[in-house]
Amino acid sequence: MEAREYDAIVVGGSFAGLAVARELRGRVLLLDRNDVGAVQTSACGTPLWVPEALGVASSVLQVHDRLTVCVGRRAVTYDLSAVPFCTFDYKVFCRGLLAQCDVRFTKTAVTEISDGRVVTGAGRFSAPVVVDCSGWRGVLVHGRGVEPARGAHTFGLEAHTPVEDDRLTFFIDRAVIPHGLGWIFPVGTGSLIGIGSYAGRSKLRPALDRYLRQQDTVPTHYHGTYFPNRLGCATVGRLFAVGDAAGQCLPLTAEGIRPALYFGGQCGRIVRRVIDGEMTLDRALESYHGFVERYRRAYRMLEWLQWLTAHAPARWLAALTEAAARGPLLPRWWPRYGRFGRLEPAMGT
Repeated sequence: MEAREYDAIVVGGSFAGLAVARELRGRVLLLDRNDVGAVQTSACGTPLWVPEALGVASSVLQVHDRLTVCVGRRAVTYDLSAVPFCTFDYKVFCRGLLAQCDVRFTKTAVTEISDGRVVTGAGRFSAPVVVDCSGWRGVLVHGRGVEPARGAHTFGLEAHTPVEDDRLTFFIDRAVIPHGLGWIFPVGTGSLIGIGSYAGRSKLRPALDRYLRQQDTVPTHYHGTYFPNRLGCATVGRLFAVGDAAGQCLPLTAEGIRPALYFGGQCGRIVRRVIDGEMTLDRALESYHGFVERYRRAYRMLEWLQWLTAHAPARWLAALTEAAARGPLLPRWWPRYGRFGRLEPAMGT
């Protein structure tokens, strides 16, 4: 019979949950409604150093040292060679992280937390430490009455296509997606092409299909999801929240993988001290909350840039895009942004 009491319970088996779990030892339970690595909802792009630092470089599909940003008919190419980007295989990446975790994984849906117990389709489990990494739905955090602010989520829809290319592309085209942006992420033998609505509009299939026809390509399948564009609460009561459950996805670029891994790793190291008896739970919650709050100003700046991207005239955006790619400016901001969230090897790896 499966044990019901643990030192820690991590809800969510994607990037955030795995980042927390790989830092922990003891009686740790990892819960998710799907098998780890089975359901991809992300474009799966991140700086190359991320999979290398985590020991999952085998997941890399294609390396990119150039980024093209198209605003209307104007295109600007960015040199990313200082911090190359990559696209990767979601299943290989996640399964590689899971192999580094010393946890019990149970596939079940989580419905709520009640009286210190996590309620699931497989029954109730209890632990003094519970971490919500359940994605934008935040089933535990939102179950405590903490709802995201109106307009705090973007919706993105993405198609798998046979298009092959050698560079990443973002495009801002009001005719394709008002108040949003699109992207082309090459993955070796094809590309993920998608559009995202900063306004949270979810009926994007007609617009995406029109764009794909213009590119003379046929999609094989689609996936889509909401993701936050506003930093939320890192702790709620006696719960830790990581990744999209805490609104840690970066505004503007909608990059959620790196912050989930970064904040997840820090949360895991703090929780490990609770399990080891080196820190009280109250002190741990305070420490993690303070760590995340240090980044709130940076998130607000990205929120402002997202608003500008969604509402400014195209000619202004084109001018800003060109200025940011020039020699004097690019070395000042790209390496700093690209190296945000430097990761540490997990304990014992």
